[in-house]
Amino acid sequence: MGEVIAVASQKGGVGKTTTVVNLGASLAELGKRVLLVDVDPQGSVATSFGMSRYDVRAGILEVFTQDLPIREAIHRTEIEGLDIVPSNVWSDEEEKRNLMGAAAESKLRQALKPVRDEYDFILIDCPPNLGNLTFNALIAADSVLVPVQCEYYALKALGRFIKVIRSVKAQHNPSLRYRGFLLTMVDLRSNLARRVMEKVRYTLQDLVLDTIIPRNVRLAEVPYYGKPAVLFDRSAKGVAAYARLAKELLYGSTGQAFERAEVEEGAGVEAQVA
Repeated sequence: MGEVIAVASQKGGVGKTTTVVNLGASLAELGKRVLLVDVDPQGSVATSFGMSRYDVRAGILEVFTQDLPIREAIHRTEIEGLDIVPSNVWSDEEEKRNLMGAAAESKLRQALKPVRDEYDFILIDCPPNLGNLTFNALIAADSVLVPVQCEYYALKALGRFIKVIRSVKAQHNPSLRYRGFLLTMVDLRSNLARRVMEKVRYTLQDLVLDTIIPRNVRLAEVPYYGKPAVLFDRSAKGVAAYARLAKELLYGSTGQAFERAEVEEGAGVEAQVA
């Protein structure tokens, strides 16, 4: 059975979609079967693969509002082994309200059950808020990967988000665990970025992944090219970073298969971070 990983943060602009798209592509390049599920109404995953509304026959909107089997909303990509379920909400406010209103707590978990055995990893791209779509993803997930941008306000949001994850685990999903905290958009020339990195690693210790994602223009160009960065510039630092992240998730930093610590190991850190 494939592992379902929610890539989530209550703060926007921290690299959730960038991580979902480029990590998914890197895992597929390592021979894994990967499904990307976009529950963010902004629909950036489809854009990252050059898909417009005319390319999407069905997506997460029909899965939530019409109980469409998720298999019928899966779209292939040009990367072998990498499929997506797009968020086909095209800036229509009524569609957004319908999607959020249909997102009963366990809707996504039930929808994913028929396809879990078909994939090694299912990565869920969450909205930048703590609404019911994010809760759906956390309830459906086996683990959560939290991108953390190396700047002060991201730290403040992180403390609050840890509390939310603990609450979801306690009330809805007892098996939920951390896959790790991922430092993103890192500029090692910045004193602030280095201080934030030190603070996060000191506070969260082994919950922080070894891989860091640099601030890299090639990663920002993914929506422009309509494909993951690995398909248009393999030499980019960001591409190499996501390749390392994929290997770390598979094998750990020592080359051995591993699982990240349970959520309880992060208990109390919100006070230190916030």
